Amino acid sequence: MKKVLAIDMGATSIRGILGYIENGILQLDEVMRINHKIVEVDGRKHWEWDRLISEIEKTIINYHEEIVSIGVDTWGVDFGLLNENEELVQAPLSYRDEQSQKGFEYVEKQMPLSELFYKTGNQILSINSLFQLIAIRQLQPQIYHQAKSLLMMPDLVNYYLTGVKKGEKTICSTTQMFDLGLGDWNQGILERLELPMEILPKIIENRTVVGTTKNSLLPNLREFDCNVISVASHDTASAVALTEAYRDPNVLFLSSGTWSLLGCFTEAPVLTKEAFDLSLTNETGYNGRNMCFQNITGLYLIEKLRHELEMEKGRAHNFDEITEFVQQTPAFVGFIDPMDGRFGMETDSMVRDIEEYFLETGQSPRECKTDYYRVIYESMVLGYCELVDLLNGILGRSFKRIHVIGGGSRSDLLM
Repeated sequence: MKKVLAIDMGATSIRGILGYIENGILQLDEVMRINHKIVEVDGRKHWEWDRLISEIEKTIINYHEEIVSIGVDTWGVDFGLLNENEELVQAPLSYRDEQSQKGFEYVEKQMPLSELFYKTGNQILSINSLFQLIAIRQLQPQIYHQAKSLLMMPDLVNYYLTGVKKGEKTICSTTQMFDLGLGDWNQGILERLELPMEILPKIIENRTVVGTTKNSLLPNLREFDCNVISVASHDTASAVALTEAYRDPNVLFLSSGTWSLLGCFTEAPVLTKEAFDLSLTNETGYNGRNMCFQNITGLYLIEKLRHELEMEKGRAHNFDEITEFVQQTPAFVGFIDPMDGRFGMETDSMVRDIEEYFLETGQSPRECKTDYYRVIYESMVLGYCELVDLLNGILGRSFKRIHVIGGGSRSDLLM
């Protein structure tokens, strides 16, 4: 029986799924799941690259007799840099590294941010690949000058699996260095900011065969001949292609996980002043469809609060307990703006961040810290409601339904 292996890499966990058709029905078997974390090296936050690629390698070895192809997706904006020997210069940095702000501040002095939006369609966020790369140039010149190739995270995995360097379109469209109209790198932006065009990979469409494990950089995989397919490798692009929004222009998608991504499909990128003012983003979706949405900090807030309270209590609250806390907390005891910059970055204390926001906005901190679970949930939903109203106005549509996917969709409370 032919089976495919999907490697789905999220910012807190990765998993491997075997997919196959049995009696005309798609079957999905989870065969690998691990949590992973950010590690600090020399003052910068990195992903555990060696561990991640090792787990992927082990999964392929364990199931090589069953699988005929492999597809990988990951979160957006992060990348790896390769030197002239085609080796990683350092483990990929995490978008939660605050020092990317240095790159953002540099670009802000070079050009109006509105112009950057109109040329790339991407929401202006300091985590974006463009700002990360410039921050490396400023803060780690020895790393920057060694770099001869840049590969986005799923393309980097594919490179390790096949020895082939390509850039899949959906993930490259998250970089703030991509021209959505041309479907290729934005040469004008790169020249203006004095970034080398030659380090960027050739763009390929999703559904393309990248190569085979026969040519893998990982010696243990070379005895197998398994095709690696460049799927819609930005996880959002793959996920929302399965929603009703892909087929019905009056349905919104909400991908609810570490981040909340709320929006819809449009015929062309939405590059208006209103879209810029609202921090909307345009990215390429599956089969070239344009996705117009907003990135909103999501269940990361719940996870960070849960982890912090676990450190105090000695164990983590399970989700049934969190639901109980929320039900016991009065409604609307306070609000935060999930889009406030402090909530999108790695933090030492979610409680402190919430209470600082409360004090700055004339609200009173709560004595019972578990009340903040409800504050987060309500603030997320109020943000969704406001965005839906604004999208109706900007796009001239009347959205009646939202198709929710991702981890948040399993929360009855949130739904």
